Amino acid sequence: MVRRASHLDRQRWHAIRLLLLLATAWCANLHIEAFLFGNRFSCRSPSARLHRQAVQRYASSGSTRPSSGMPEAKKLASLNALIVGAGPSGLLLAHRLLEAGASVEILEARSDPRSPEAAMEGRAYALGLGIRGRTAIRTAGEDLWEAITPSGFGSERFKLHFSPTFSIDLRTPDDANGLEPSLLIYQSDLCAAMLDRLESLYLESGRLRISFASRVTSLDPLTGTAIVHSRYTGERSLAPADLVAGCDGVNSVVRDSIAASCESFAVEKKPLPGNLKVLRFPRMPEKLDASSVHAIPGKAGTSAFVEPTAKGGCVLINWRDGPSSGSSDEGRSESLGDLTDAYQARDTLATYFPLLEDLIDEDAGRQFVSQNVSRAATVKCNTYHYGRAVLLGDAAHSTGGVSGQGCNSALQDSAALADLLEESSGNVKHALSAYSRRQLPEGHALLELSMGPGEESGAFKKALYAAANFVGTLLHKIGIGEPSLQTMMTTTLTPISELRRQKDFFFGEFPSNEEFQAVIEKTSR
Repeated sequence: MVRRASHLDRQRWHAIRLLLLLATAWCANLHIEAFLFGNRFSCRSPSARLHRQAVQRYASSGSTRPSSGMPEAKKLASLNALIVGAGPSGLLLAHRLLEAGASVEILEARSDPRSPEAAMEGRAYALGLGIRGRTAIRTAGEDLWEAITPSGFGSERFKLHFSPTFSIDLRTPDDANGLEPSLLIYQSDLCAAMLDRLESLYLESGRLRISFASRVTSLDPLTGTAIVHSRYTGERSLAPADLVAGCDGVNSVVRDSIAASCESFAVEKKPLPGNLKVLRFPRMPEKLDASSVHAIPGKAGTSAFVEPTAKGGCVLINWRDGPSSGSSDEGRSESLGDLTDAYQARDTLATYFPLLEDLIDEDAGRQFVSQNVSRAATVKCNTYHYGRAVLLGDAAHSTGGVSGQGCNSALQDSAALADLLEESSGNVKHALSAYSRRQLPEGHALLELSMGPGEESGAFKKALYAAANFVGTLLHKIGIGEPSLQTMMTTTLTPISELRRQKDFFFGEFPSNEEFQAVIEKTSR
């Protein structure tokens, strides 16, 4: 027995040493966090115990639907809300406000996601709805979640590829411990399902108006007045709204209006390196597990992130601009952005990603060259409200897709704002102030955890943080140690700010809630 135990100990030590060596090499060459955990999805290794604890904490924190003697349908009966942006967060907020009796107008600059021309219009990618997003959606009722799920694909499998012939499973269904799998769904399909449900419930009530292809050209956050230009009907002025919700993404018009009106409002918007295009396949590539998410390195520093969906497969092609045209480096990745011919794109992509070659045909080439290049950016604000205007999702705290939590955190914003409005019986000033106090620490924490320690932490701590996250994920996979940070972010409802404070060693001290409140009060009006 002693010899057998010693043999097992040696085997475990050799396994740990191999993982450490693997982590070191990987971190040095491939920017682990952005590649492994970024681009709309992340690997998961949930713990049922941690999940139950987080749900209990969420239920006791006041973040669930409030209850009172007043019927919920009457709480916000006098509220007129303008929601700018018909993405997932804007549509969830609309569901919640309408259910509580408010009147809602939704403005969306893009086309209706249910129309054929909208298929590749900024909503082409698939995203993963984890525990945070699912819980937020369910605050509008289980029926809404049931309307969404047929359009998605449940998956708890994640493969990391090191070459066309070698990969490892970082996540399998056995790791789920009975928890509901993440739902992989195209953003366009998610919005379409939420819109269908919204219109079926409220379109005939007279309290809902939706305008697509309608862009806000002027907005006063103090009075709630706006001027809108429609592609179809031209310009019109809107009556003052009690609440203006900016759910309009990284390039938020609502945020710009706050910045123009409030001298103490500060926003940092930073572009991230790299480029992105999306391919939609009718099925998953035959060389890949059709039930798994795959992270695949390509030639010249490119990468592909492949997700199964209810309609086939979604592939995010990532690359960074390469050396200047005078360089002789072979296969510079800049050439992906230069491609304009569908046949050339087909041949180049098949060469860069041999695991996908059976589906990289002329249609895939046309998809690639017909798209504009997407470039991500981060957004950080010092408050999320001013006057009657409030910011949610990427308009308030974009991580550029690095954390895989963008949609989930945006949906949490919507649920939190609706809760606070109902708790205050429509007192907008009180609710918006409470919203900033609650969500600002969450947004700052998510951005920091997504991007990793800054330059002020030093090169050693930055490298140690990346290595600790990667190795911790692998070790927890074989039953050693606590769940990784990414697991805690994606499979529990533990506040992100609490997770960030646990990482002060790497990042430095995170501000207290009192310090956040002091900053918010400087911009309050």
